[in-house]
Amino acid sequence: MQFYKQRKVGSGVTAEVYVKATAENIESSGKSPNITSYARIRTAYIEDPDYIFIILSLKHHVYSTRNQSTGLMDGIMEVVAYNVYDLKWLSAKDISYKPALETGQIQVRDIHYVDVEERTTWEFCQLLDQKYLRSER
Repeated sequence: MQFYKQRKVGSGVTAEVYVKATAENIESSGKSPNITSYARIRTAYIEDPDYIFIILSLKHHVYSTRNQSTGLMDGIMEVVAYNVYDLKWLSAKDISYKPALETGQIQVRDIHYVDVEERTTWEFCQLLDQKYLRSER
């Protein structure tokens, strides 16, 4: 996505949307999902401090019935809840760093229930760095 914004350099702001769908009827669904790599997200904010990483969280319920003519299962996914977050504004307690998969993964404690803390890009990068340095790496 691109947004127009008046700024000193360039006229557009890039926003990426990460969609995470979780099942309503699975208790652990949405707990500590991998969102993006540490290196990728930190680099994106360093290169463009106005960068936006949006998390769209969908909670769904699947209904299925057997198709009598084919014998296969037909499924309908109903979205029963949703939330939208800016990764940069997730509270410090809701963001964690998992030192796996090359440069590590940024995770969210529970994708459906987060608190918001407005912060600058500089503050967000410092938070990511602290979590990286405190990890098991």
